[in-house]
Amino acid sequence: EKILPKYKLFVTQESSYESIILRDISRTFTAHEKFRDSGSDQQESLFRICKAYSNYDSEIGYCQGLSYLIAALLLNMPEEQAFLVLIQIMYRYGLRDLFKSGLENLHCKFYQLERLLDEQIPELYCHFIDLHIEAHMYASQWFLTLFTTKFPLNVVFRIIDLFLLDEMDVILQIALGLLQMSKNDLLALDFEGIMKYFRVTLPKIYRVDDSAAQLIKKSIKINVKVS
Repeated sequence: EKILPKYKLFVTQESSYESIILRDISRTFTAHEKFRDSGSDQQESLFRICKAYSNYDSEIGYCQGLSYLIAALLLNMPEEQAFLVLIQIMYRYGLRDLFKSGLENLHCKFYQLERLLDEQIPELYCHFIDLHIEAHMYASQWFLTLFTTKFPLNVVFRIIDLFLLDEMDVILQIALGLLQMSKNDLLALDFEGIMKYFRVTLPKIYRVDDSAAQLIKKSIKINVKVS
């Protein structure tokens, strides 16, 4: 209630991030009918929210890739509500903490993911160690944008629902679920093959609803408390 009346002010204020935001918007959900056309109503709403947030949160401003998360919210709710939910995700749920202090908190999450990988999928952990593959090479966007940059929307919406329920642990659960379900494929690949697999192959697998449902069902059972 305190923030909403200020939304129009944040929208009208100039932002030093406008050129970055515009560049990001042109790349966001380009295959989706609501974001495909330059200057569409949804693209305009997306720009306004990105700009407003950059003015609202002067410490973080606008972070590259955030447009995907905002676009996912816009596909489920009106513009002003999407702005308010974004603020809750960033502040109450702690997503903005990952962008602070030289990404120190993000690297803590990478460390936690690698410890969990060592505990729960040791064979894959050793394979990654042998190939010098570290969590930041494949999981950065998983944490920073809640999987929205690469994965199909049928998965993204379920992940955001779970995130709003159980917060940051969900990202670790989904990450481990993806690694567990792809273990055999990843063990058979070299460095370049694994990087391409994460970038191209993995998101395609979850376009199928049955695969998406299986991922969610498996992930929510995973214990992400490091022993």
